[in-house]
Amino acid sequence: MVMEEIEIRELRSEDEDAVRGVDITTQRQYLGNKWDEMNEEEQEAHLVLKRSEFLVNIGTGFGFVAESGGRIVGFVLAHETLPFRGSVYIRHIAIVPGFQGREIGGKLLEAVIEKAKSMGMKKVWSMINTDNPRSMKMHEKVGFKLRDRKEAVYEIG
Repeated sequence: MVMEEIEIRELRSEDEDAVRGVDITTQRQYLGNKWDEMNEEEQEAHLVLKRSEFLVNIGTGFGFVAESGGRIVGFVLAHETLPFRGSVYIRHIAIVPGFQGREIGGKLLEAVIEKAKSMGMKKVWSMINTDNPRSMKMHEKVGFKLRDRKEAVYEIG
């Protein structure tokens, strides 16, 4: 099996539909049949990336996507924690099922860390669902320290 090269790049406005598709796919994976039982309004409320919020995520400078063969297969959304400057919060990371386990999530986390370093940030952190051991392992592999089995912190410097 040939592995396609993965490119990590900053989130752009034209990525909205593709990123939304990844969000829907991963929510369906996580929720199973419950997703299909929801009406459109309930599904929209459950999505991480609401249409009304997309441009805000581009403006943070900490949104990245993973592309394979010209197709977006993952994304990370993060932002500086205002008004408390100096740290970046990873709001959500998602990888389509067929690409999970290929270290794409780690590469997306590393992109956020590098951007945070370049901007003089002191910390990158995220909250992890306790029922997601793969995410915990991914964060630890990149260098995050887990606190209370749900908060992952990467200290810079």
